[in-house]
Amino acid sequence: MASSSSALYYGSAALAIVGTIGYHNFIKKIPASIDPLISLVAIYIFVLIVSAAVFPLFVEKSEIMNNIRQINWTQFGVACSVVCMELGFLLMYRNGWDLSTGNLVTGVVINVILVTIGILFLKENLSTINILGIALSITGVALIGFKA
Repeated sequence: MASSSSALYYGSAALAIVGTIGYHNFIKKIPASIDPLISLVAIYIFVLIVSAAVFPLFVEKSEIMNNIRQINWTQFGVACSVVCMELGFLLMYRNGWDLSTGNLVTGVVINVILVTIGILFLKENLSTINILGIALSITGVALIGFKA
């Protein structure tokens, strides 16, 4: 793997991690007095502004129309998924989930489902160590949810 590929490989994961940490911290702090859907609309307005600001860093002017032509139903699917995810986490935190456990519990369930989809539909393989990790994650979530 070339060094620029390696930087992109790890850098993209770091960006996702930083974004997710910020996301959960900020969404937990949204005032309960604001309607969740009004809050989401405001979030998407800011997403549009931030995306427009970084747009020139990613897309060359000569490629804009080519990229626009490639928009299809998957962007709509992602949009619906993002609304469900954001509304779900916002409502979870408003209804008493702790920041320290809410994302962890949902994350393990999500990852187990994604592993299943990967195996069944995308022909991905799991090693013994991967299976052990999944079992440990499920055990960990069970222990986190256990009330002594």
